[in-house]
Amino acid sequence: MRIAAILALLLVSASPQDKPPEDVIQMKSEGKLYVGRVTAISDKSIEMTLRDGSQKSIDVKDVHPLSVYKLREARIDAKSGAAHFELAEYCKANGLYGYAAGEYDKAATLDGAFKEKSRRAKDQLRSEEARTKFEQAKRLGAEKKYSEALDLLKQLTERFTDTPYFEEARKEADKLAEELKKENEAKRAEIEEKKRKKEEEAAKAVENAEKTELKKGQDLLAETRTAWEEGLDWEAKGNLTKADKAWKVSDAKLASAHVIVEKLEKSNDVNTIKSAKDLQKEVDTWTVRICYRLGRLWATELNYFEALPWLNRGIKLDPDNHLLNDVLLTLTQLQMRKRAAGGGY
Repeated sequence: MRIAAILALLLVSASPQDKPPEDVIQMKSEGKLYVGRVTAISDKSIEMTLRDGSQKSIDVKDVHPLSVYKLREARIDAKSGAAHFELAEYCKANGLYGYAAGEYDKAATLDGAFKEKSRRAKDQLRSEEARTKFEQAKRLGAEKKYSEALDLLKQLTERFTDTPYFEEARKEADKLAEELKKENEAKRAEIEEKKRKKEEEAAKAVENAEKTELKKGQDLLAETRTAWEEGLDWEAKGNLTKADKAWKVSDAKLASAHVIVEKLEKSNDVNTIKSAKDLQKEVDTWTVRICYRLGRLWATELNYFEALPWLNRGIKLDPDNHLLNDVLLTLTQLQMRKRAAGGGY
């Protein structure tokens, strides 16, 4: 019906009122259209003058059956029952069952001789339509186009109960429904498997990223130790400025390692969390050492306000560290004596 609507629209729009409508031929392949004037038509070919004046010979077997029907309908003797019956036979042979039924009715109405013949033909037509739908459904089922196939089989079981294909359609529908069920189950299993693999890959990616972060934290600790040893060497050489700088580099690396630890402690992996906690212990141990060295460094210079923050920071992490507490006590005593000597008490 959609093709008939397109053809009708083209016929109306293609011609002014003072000219007869142009002929429109639709080809089977890609829905290509030819518009012009048909000059001759036979069972094998259509001769046509196109709009641009060129001549076109078209093989009938390449033309859409509905297009051929429209051309023949416009050219038969409209009052001839035989002509309508012949046209009905063409429609039947080409799957235009609705049009075939209409032409059989016209033939029977126009000529009583075709009344019984048209009735029998219409009965056969119904069975033929059912057969065509059934074969099409089986073909679609073989192509695994289950939804389209089941739609056709549903039509057969609802509208063609009086044909031999009703029972066959019911059995085929049951078979295809089972195949569709199995296919859907297989697709669900495939989707679940893809989901599982994707989750595994994501988890592996997270695991690898966490391993990389853990390695980065361990490398920072190694760099901390290197800078620590440099600070010791500079202190031994009496270059306190460079010793201070080296130990503060160590402190900065420990701070970066601590950030990594905080991230790893939020992991969903128990082993990663354990490794993060072990790394944090090392970070805290080295932080206390750095605080002690910097606090002691500035205490020897009697710089109370520079030394105190380092000592207090170390004591927060390790309250019972006797080295830190001893330096803090000595520094406090010296500060108190200095104030007393200055008359501050």
